[in-house]
Amino acid sequence: MTLGNRIASLRKAAGLSQEALAAKLGVSRQAIGKWEADATLPSLDNLHQLAKELGVSIDALLTGEETDAQSAPEAGPPQTPLSLEGVQALLEGQARSDRRRQKRTLLRLGVPAALAVLALAAGLAWQNGQLASLRNQLGTVQGSVATLDGSVAALQSQLSAGILGQGQTTFSDSLLASWDVQVKEYSPAERRVLMSLSATPRTITEDCALRFTFVLSDGQSLSLDAVQGEGDVFFAEGWVPLAESYTLNVSLIRSGETKVEQLYTEPAFSSQYEMQIQELPPVVQSASHTSFSKTYTVRQEAGDYEIPVDVSYARDGRPYQWPVKAWVTGTLAGEEVLNLALDTDFIQPGSENGPSEPSGTVTFYLRFSLEAKTFEQPWKDEYKEGSRPEIDYQLHILDNGGSESTYSLNL
Repeated sequence: MTLGNRIASLRKAAGLSQEALAAKLGVSRQAIGKWEADATLPSLDNLHQLAKELGVSIDALLTGEETDAQSAPEAGPPQTPLSLEGVQALLEGQARSDRRRQKRTLLRLGVPAALAVLALAAGLAWQNGQLASLRNQLGTVQGSVATLDGSVAALQSQLSAGILGQGQTTFSDSLLASWDVQVKEYSPAERRVLMSLSATPRTITEDCALRFTFVLSDGQSLSLDAVQGEGDVFFAEGWVPLAESYTLNVSLIRSGETKVEQLYTEPAFSSQYEMQIQELPPVVQSASHTSFSKTYTVRQEAGDYEIPVDVSYARDGRPYQWPVKAWVTGTLAGEEVLNLALDTDFIQPGSENGPSEPSGTVTFYLRFSLEAKTFEQPWKDEYKEGSRPEIDYQLHILDNGGSESTYSLNL
């Protein structure tokens, strides 16, 4: 069972909806949904609050089991350290949702230093009701390997067993000493991302060559040949089409021999850049016909509706893809009976109302109201056997790339 599964199970056992739990933690409902789907990992402050609200300890939340040193959290701050098992579970979750960043960090540290930091982090205690960010501590703790106990050997075994994720090459066997991937630009109109890649092979020879290959979930494959720059670093840049996910491989060509290594998998590629419609509300309508009538009556019921749209922002505070115009249409028997503009204040790039964080998600709420209306259609005998006409409601969104997306508002 993953951390997301445990959060969902404990929440339901506590009789809480995602909205109710989000309100207690001071986060969005979408954040709860992403945690439960293992799409993102809660911060340590959020983990602390989650454990408190769900009535379990940090270790129980991370691993599903209580340790001897910890029991269910009480009203006050925990006073016992996060166990080795809890650290391992946290790292496993982090590896799934943020494997690329973690691997680059460990590569910079080197295996011995990384093991030292991990073991020291296992003994850090909660202080004054808060546990300082584990990630920052992993980057700043200065320790000596000579002072570590048997935890080093245990962590070495766990690291070899795949803390960084199944299918990943161990550091000692990796073709690369370091590597990095950055997003330079996103084109919403062409639905592609400009990627910049760099890597340093462990061993450099005169005939050494590198090639990066993106294998997309829709079956496409894109290879980028790297060019050696100053020193031992190879660089490549190219546009990558959006897909639900992709796997990045590197090929090292030397003396006519090619070796291939999988670097990482990005499980939610397209959702990081495109607008996401959270939910489409049902638009109520009804219809009636009596046997002696020559007409068929379709009624549009009055109602207020709201459609949440998530827009992801880049690290520079600019959104990747955002709506600039939205409207709702209704069609009955081939005739347009509704064309309603949605008067929504969209947050534009560089706006003072943009997100304050370096990166984040802004939710636009598309709201509209419908008046009660009645439409009379001539009755046709074929309606007895087949489907009868109804109003087909559609949501239209024009984005910053000039592309129009259409979504059905189903009954």
